[in-house]
Amino acid sequence: MRYRTALKLLPLIVASMAVHAWLLISAWPFTQVAPFNDVLLYGYWLDTMPRNVLLGINGNWVYPYVALVPMALAKVIGGGAGILAGWVAMVGIINTLAICWLVQWGAGPESRFKAAWFWLAFLVVLGPVAIGRIDGIATAFALFGLIALTKNRIQLAAALFTAGAWMKIWPVAMALATFVSQAKKRIVVISAIAVSSGVLVAGLIMGGNAALFSFITMQSNRGIQIEAPVATFWIWASKLGAPQTYMYFDDALLTNQIAGGGVDLVSSLMTWAMFVALAITAWLGWRASKNTSMQQLISAVALTAVLDLIVFNKVGSPQFMAWLAVPTIAWIIFERAKAKTLIAAVLLIGLLTQLVYPLLYIDLMGYGWLSIATLTMRNVLLVVLLVWANLQLAALAKTKAN
Repeated sequence: MRYRTALKLLPLIVASMAVHAWLLISAWPFTQVAPFNDVLLYGYWLDTMPRNVLLGINGNWVYPYVALVPMALAKVIGGGAGILAGWVAMVGIINTLAICWLVQWGAGPESRFKAAWFWLAFLVVLGPVAIGRIDGIATAFALFGLIALTKNRIQLAAALFTAGAWMKIWPVAMALATFVSQAKKRIVVISAIAVSSGVLVAGLIMGGNAALFSFITMQSNRGIQIEAPVATFWIWASKLGAPQTYMYFDDALLTNQIAGGGVDLVSSLMTWAMFVALAITAWLGWRASKNTSMQQLISAVALTAVLDLIVFNKVGSPQFMAWLAVPTIAWIIFERAKAKTLIAAVLLIGLLTQLVYPLLYIDLMGYGWLSIATLTMRNVLLVVLLVWANLQLAALAKTKAN
């Protein structure tokens, strides 16, 4: 039995190692775009942090201070080889452990293995950005939380989702799905409060001030990034010669954004639109909760909430597509109907995203037809998938109502 288990697990471990090595190697030709540049930026932040200043604690930062932990750990692991080597090794180890746990160390059902192979395939089609950002660590936490849910360890799952959200906000969608789907909602709330309180108390002990929440204000005050779905209109307007509509580089946030008529107004409304979308998702989930299995509800709410966070986001960075992996894995392991449709859509979104970044990114900066068309297809597909996800969730709510 152990021999058979090892034979099923070993190919996944080898494939995981090969995928992470490939993602590192495949980034090398793109010197102008530098897909792992953010990781190098993490090292720069650590090296240049002023004495008596901790980013996200008593110094303003775009991330919650908990994100410093994996960055510092990667720097230690990399040693003389540098933070990039340490980062890829760390992410590779974490993701491989997640895969092993997902397939129950080789003893899991076939659906678990399908989910694991999907994840590796998705990392490949999404490209280097899938592991070259802090989002990769938050995604691993979310996957560990999902696996805990399958074992009915609700408290642990909620804690992992909350911890992941304190590095990059998106696992809050998984926490929302857990809250909506559980009869004992108090457990989810208590776990989330306990983890958040621990994070805040630790930050205060280390000298924290208002900077503990600077990641919220810095993100809310930013403009519209060029890859965001909502930016598509202005990208085409600029391409077609609309006056005073153009891309520009934001030196403070180190990102390319769009300028043009109405951009500031729409930017100010996007966060509110996201909250409204999440509220609708929660409401539909609540309507379906009394007549829908936990597995169906978690997968449906998680997918819809994650798409809410992507489609109504004014940032739209390519690594955001990695968030789609965990809800898709939920659909696979819970053997949901129409999972194949979702898998195909998510893989196509990942592929189109890699085509935009890094393959066609320089072309996009020059308003190339191919890159703009590719980005448009990706963004349209995201909106279509959001509509589809809402219809799936609404169908569950309608079943309950009937």
